[in-house]
Amino acid sequence: MNNTSLLNSIRLPHLPTRGCDKKASAASQAVFAVVVFSLTVPATQMALAAFSPEFIAASRAMIAGVLAWFVVHINGWNFPEKRVIPWLLLAGIGVIAGFPYALSISLTHIPAADMGVVLAGLPLMTSLLASVIHSERHGIQFWTLSALGCGLLALYVVTNLGQLPQFEAQHLGLLLLTLALGGIGYSAGAKAAKVIGGWQTICWTLVIYLPLSALAWGYSWALEAEQLRRPMDWQPLAALIYLALFSQLWGFKFWYQALAQAGVGRISQLQLLQPFFTLAFISLMLQQSITAIQIVFCLLIVLTVMASMRVARP
Repeated sequence: MNNTSLLNSIRLPHLPTRGCDKKASAASQAVFAVVVFSLTVPATQMALAAFSPEFIAASRAMIAGVLAWFVVHINGWNFPEKRVIPWLLLAGIGVIAGFPYALSISLTHIPAADMGVVLAGLPLMTSLLASVIHSERHGIQFWTLSALGCGLLALYVVTNLGQLPQFEAQHLGLLLLTLALGGIGYSAGAKAAKVIGGWQTICWTLVIYLPLSALAWGYSWALEAEQLRRPMDWQPLAALIYLALFSQLWGFKFWYQALAQAGVGRISQLQLLQPFFTLAFISLMLQQSITAIQIVFCLLIVLTVMASMRVARP
């Protein structure tokens, strides 16, 4: 037997690298999406310098919706099957119709840095809603840690935001609504992404809501036409374009895809990095000082969420 025959006769054991590569790819996609989403708060704050919350929410949905329609048309995707439609509609209520508007309204009442701390509770809200949407059952440790995280978030709101002169009692409900809408959008979108993939999930969601987005955009434009025709700085316009192209469309391509590949429980842990990225971008872009209290509460909330996810049952 020559050397070539000898080498051909040797069968190496199969190494399970494909699964590891898939998880690594999902993690890298999720980290990229987290960085993209981290810029949403400072970009929204910049856009508010020239646009109303209603116009910002409608514009990012309409611009992203038109681009998503082109993506669907170019790829020739068939309309999603019936079992996926309810999850697309529910995801759209969260990440298209609800969260952008609630976030914009919230930033007219509280500073961006404080909003960055509040959004540290978004992974917690996502995990709580995922336990309902994805039928996950958890033990007493999970719910105890989740309650602790909610308590820390409430303590920060009462002790810090409650001291702001422009902060009123109804704004607390607005902050909770913002977190709930984000959690609904993430959890429901992950449910759809397991069937049709992440890219189709966000594109079809945007396309389904495009008529409503266009109607809302036209109404907002009519109300603010005179103001919008005035010369404005380039920063608010650039921020609005970023919100539409990246926060509303491109970021979700990678986020939903990562959730579909590696699971909500595992990938959502990477979202714990988002509050720290957000605070860093706020400091750099908006020149707002970040206080020690904000960092401490952000860290405590993140640690609580991390602990709750570790004890969560798959």
